[in-house]
Amino acid sequence: MSAVTSSPSERGGLRIPPGLRRHASTLIVYGLILILGVYASLLSPNFLTERNIFNVLRTAAFLGTVAIGETFVIIGGGIDLSVGSVIKLSVLMSAILMNGKPQNIAIAVATTLAMGAVVGLINGLLITKMRIAPFIVTLGVYSILRGVAYTVTTKPVGRAAPGFLRLYDLKLGPAPLLVIFLALLLLAGIFVLRRMTFGRYIYAIGGNEQVARLSGIRVDRVKIGVYVLCSTLAALTGLLYLGRSGVGDPVTGEGAELQAITAVILGGTSLFGGQGGLIGTLGGVLLMGLTNNVLVILNVSSWYQELIQGLVIVGAVALYKQKRR
Repeated sequence: MSAVTSSPSERGGLRIPPGLRRHASTLIVYGLILILGVYASLLSPNFLTERNIFNVLRTAAFLGTVAIGETFVIIGGGIDLSVGSVIKLSVLMSAILMNGKPQNIAIAVATTLAMGAVVGLINGLLITKMRIAPFIVTLGVYSILRGVAYTVTTKPVGRAAPGFLRLYDLKLGPAPLLVIFLALLLLAGIFVLRRMTFGRYIYAIGGNEQVARLSGIRVDRVKIGVYVLCSTLAALTGLLYLGRSGVGDPVTGEGAELQAITAVILGGTSLFGGQGGLIGTLGGVLLMGLTNNVLVILNVSSWYQELIQGLVIVGAVALYKQKRR
C-alpha cells in the first residue's frame, strides 16, 4: 500500500484554492490595513479626513518608489542594501547642482538619475562578473556612498529651485501629484513584471537561476538591468525628498533600505526570490505608512516606533522562513 501525503488543510477536510494560497500574504496585509484604518478612525475623528488620507498616500510615494525597485531585485533572488545611501547622495547632489536656480533643474535631475544608474551598474557587474554575494556587494556600496555623502557635508547644503519645490504640494484635482505619480509608476512596474519578457525572466531567475541559465536566459544581463533599475528609482526617491525638504540634508535616507525591504516582504514577496508582486508591495508600503500615522496620532515616542518597525522586520522574515519549509 502506498502512502499518500496530504497537506494540513486537506487532512482537515478544507481545500484552499492554490490561487488563494498564493495571494494569502497580500490578502492578509490589506486586511490589516482595513483593521488598522477602522481602529484609527475610532481613535481620532481627524483620521478619515481628506487631508490626512492624502497625507498618508503622499508620504507613501517616497517609500513606494524605492520599494518598487527593491521588489524587482528581491523577486530576482537578490537584495540591495545600498538604496538608502543612494537616496542620501542623490539629495545632496541634486541640491548642490540645482542651488535654487530654475535653469539648473534639468541638469540636476539628469545627473542625479545617471548617478543612480551607475551605482546600479556597478552593483550588477560586481555581483554577476565577480560572483560576489549581493548582500556583501550592496552592503559595501552602502558604506562607500554613505562615507562619500558625509565627506561632502555633515549639514544641510544647497537648495531646490522654487518651481521644483512646488511639485510636492501640486495637485491634479483633489489628488496630490505625488500620489498620481506613484500610481503610474506602480502600473508601469506591474506591466513590466506581468506582460514583458524582462519581467518573466526576473521570476525565472529568482525561482531557479541554474534552470533559467540552461533555458537560454541571459541571466547576468537581466540581473544587471534589475540593479540599475533599483538604484535609479532610489535616486528618483532622493529627488522626491528634495522636492519636500527644499535642501540637501545628509540625514535623508537613513534606514530607507530596511524600510523598503520590510515593505516588500510584508507584501508577500519571498526573500528567496521567484515569488511576489507589486500589489503586495503597495500593501506593505501603505501598512507601514498607516502604522506610523497612527503612532503619531497616539503621540508614541519615535524610539518605540523604531522598536515596532524592528519587530515587524523580524516577524516578517520569520513568517517567510516558515512558508519556505
